[in-house]
Parts: sequence; C-alpha cells; structure tokens
Amino acid sequence: MDAPQFQLTLMFEWGGGCLWCLNENAYKAFGVGPVEQNLNLSRETLEQMQKLTNLHDTALNWEYPPDPGPWKKAEYDAFDIAALELLQDLKTQLGSDFRVFYDKLGYFEAD
Repeated sequence: MDAPQFQLTLMFEWGGGCLWCLNENAYKAFGVGPVEQNLNLSRETLEQMQKLTNLHDTALNWEYPPDPGPWKKAEYDAFDIAALELLQDLKTQLGSDFRVFYDKLGYFEAD
C-alpha cells in the first residue's frame, strides 16, 4: 500500500490556526502556516475548527503564559474528545491521499 501523499497535523496554536503541513508534498501543495482554508473542507468543519480554536485559547493564562492556565484536567479531556471527533471528520473529508495526526494538548498541574 502506498503512503499517503499529504501529511498534516491537527495542532491548535494560541491565537488561531489548527491544521499544519508535516511533509514536503503538503508544504508544496498547501503552503506554510495554518492550511485549513486551503483545503476542500465543508463549512461545518471549518466552523468546528474555529469553535475549537476559540475554546483552546481559553486554556492559556494570558496574563502570564508560563504559568498554568485556568483549565482543569476535565476540560482538557473534553477538548481532546472534541478534537478527536474533528480529526475523524477531517480524515473522512480529505480521503486516502491524506494522513492527519492529532497533536494532543498537554495537561499540566500547578505546582
């Protein structure tokens, strides 16, 4: 079986963007930076990506980012469940030419 031509990662960044290229073929086809707008994704999927991006940004301590944010483990777990559902949707929509990974958020407890 041939390897998928394009490899992407679902990785949420502070302030936006959540789908990034992982291999040279993907970079050549879709560019650098968040690429969700460069793909043939449904409006509903793009809206879900934006919703999760906005939610993700509430996990950061914006006043002092090195410190733990306000989320507890349950919030991280709920986010990951929603992100995994989005990942499945992305895989279905993009098809066999793509391999998409999820870069899971890390949960860190305050000292």
